[in-house]
Amino acid sequence: MIGSLKRSAGTQATHSDNGINRIVEGTVIEGTIQSDSNLRIDGKFSGELTTKGRLVVGPKGVVKGVINCLCCDVEGILEGEVTVLELLAMKSSATVQGDLFYGQLSVEAGAKALGTFRMGVPKNKKKIEEKAASKADAMASLKSSRIPSEADVVSHKKQTVGAGT
Repeated sequence: MIGSLKRSAGTQATHSDNGINRIVEGTVIEGTIQSDSNLRIDGKFSGELTTKGRLVVGPKGVVKGVINCLCCDVEGILEGEVTVLELLAMKSSATVQGDLFYGQLSVEAGAKALGTFRMGVPKNKKKIEEKAASKADAMASLKSSRIPSEADVVSHKKQTVGAGT
């Protein structure tokens, strides 16, 4: 019994969430990647990529498409709609282009950035904008359709009479 417990504990230790998936230089992949662990790309990837870990785009790596990750280190090229929940780190050799949402941003001198960079997660931001717009519309609608009370009419007459004197 004790021996079997040790074996199962050892098995769990070798399958940790800190594993790294690699796409090496010279490899080209198109499609969808979903991963629970870290991912390093030194080759080329285009498509949809989602990882619950860190995405590293190596110096010769090219990643294009819809990207969602926890953290991202870029040394190569990253293009598309990118959401990084925590830290987006752009090294001096990085070229990043597109619509980017991030928790924190680090940019080394020499990195190239083109596009829209926004702090925060896109889904939450859209919900906030929708709520603000609908509240503003409701207030404008209320103001334009307001029926004056008797007190407002009397007050307006007093101001008009007083203004002429």
